[in-house]
Amino acid sequence: MVSTSEALFWKKKELVSFILSILVFFIHIFSFVRYRDTGSIISAVNERAAFFFKESITRFAVPMFFILSGISFFKGYDNSKYVNKIKSRVFTLVIPYLLWNVIWMLFDVVFSYTFLSRYYVGRPHFDLTFTNILKSIFFYNCNLPFWFIFDLIIFSVAAPLIYLLVRNKYIGIASIGLLTILAMFGIGIPPSIFLYSTSIIFYLIGALIGKHYFDFVSKKSNKLMQCFSVIFLFTYITLKNVFPSQAYPFKTLSQVVIFTLSAFALWNITDIFIDKVKQRKIYSRSFAIFAMHINTSAIITKLIFQCLPKSEWMAIPNFISTVILTLFLINVICSVLEVFLPKVYSILMGSRSR
Repeated sequence: MVSTSEALFWKKKELVSFILSILVFFIHIFSFVRYRDTGSIISAVNERAAFFFKESITRFAVPMFFILSGISFFKGYDNSKYVNKIKSRVFTLVIPYLLWNVIWMLFDVVFSYTFLSRYYVGRPHFDLTFTNILKSIFFYNCNLPFWFIFDLIIFSVAAPLIYLLVRNKYIGIASIGLLTILAMFGIGIPPSIFLYSTSIIFYLIGALIGKHYFDFVSKKSNKLMQCFSVIFLFTYITLKNVFPSQAYPFKTLSQVVIFTLSAFALWNITDIFIDKVKQRKIYSRSFAIFAMHINTSAIITKLIFQCLPKSEWMAIPNFISTVILTLFLINVICSVLEVFLPKVYSILMGSRSR
C-alpha cells in the first residue's frame, strides 16, 4: 500500500514534470527571432521578454528533471532490482526514444525533399545518408530535446555503478562534490555524447535523495520553507533578469548549486497549492509535450508569422498564441490516440497513462 506521503510525492512529481515540460518548451520557441529588431522600444521589450521566458525561468528545468528521475529510479533500489528496473526502462525510455527519433527523422526528410521545403526554407536540410539515418535513430540528431532521454537510458544501464557511489550517503555526497570539481576543470562525461557534462551530477543528486532522503522530499514542506523557497526563486529570477550577461564565478559550481536550490524551491512552492490541484489528463502528458513541442511549435509559429503583420508588435502575441495552440494541439493528438489507438499511444508515451 502506498503511504499518504508517497502518494503526495507522485502527485507532485506529475504536476512538477508538467510545469518543467512547459519550461523546456519555452526554451525552444522561435517566435521572437522571427521579428526584426528595429531598435524601437517594443523591440527592446521583445528582447527582454525573450530572455525572461527562454533563459531566466527555464534553465533549471532539465537539471530538475534529472534530479526527479534519479529519485524515482533509486527509491528503494538495490542491485537485486536492476533487471526489473531495466526491463521497465525499455518500455518507458528506450522504445519511445527510438520511435520518436524515427518519427522526427521522417519529418525532416519530408520537409527536406518535398514541396514543403519551399515554405520552411529556414529548416536545416536533412542529408539522406546511411550515417545520418543511424545518428538520427540512435543519437537524437533530428530530435535534439531527446538528449535528455538518451542520458537517462545510459544512466539506467549504469545503475550498479551509480549505486556503488550512493549506497553510502557520505560517499555519495563526496562523489557529487568530486564530480563537480572535476567538471569545473573540464573533466567528466564527454559533452560530445551527453551534451552537458553536468547531467550526471544532477542525476546523482537525485539518486542520493532517492536512496537516503526519500521520506524528506515526500513530506509536505512547512510554511517557513515554502516562504523561503518563494523568496529564493523570486530573487534568482530577478537577479538573472537584472544582470542577464553577468558571468557566474566558478560557473559549473554555481550552476550546480543554483539549479539544485531552484529545483528544491519549485518543489517546495508546489506544496502551497498541491492540495487544491485536481488531477487532469494534461498533467500526465509532460512526456508528450517534451516529445512533440519543438516541431509542432515551429510550424505554428511560422503560420502565425505568415498570417499576421510582420511588425515587432506581433512577437509577444505570436509567442503566447504559439504556447496555447501547441499545448492544445498536443493535448488533442494525445486524446485522439488514447481513444482510437490506445496501444499506439501507450507505446509512444512509454505507458505513461493513468
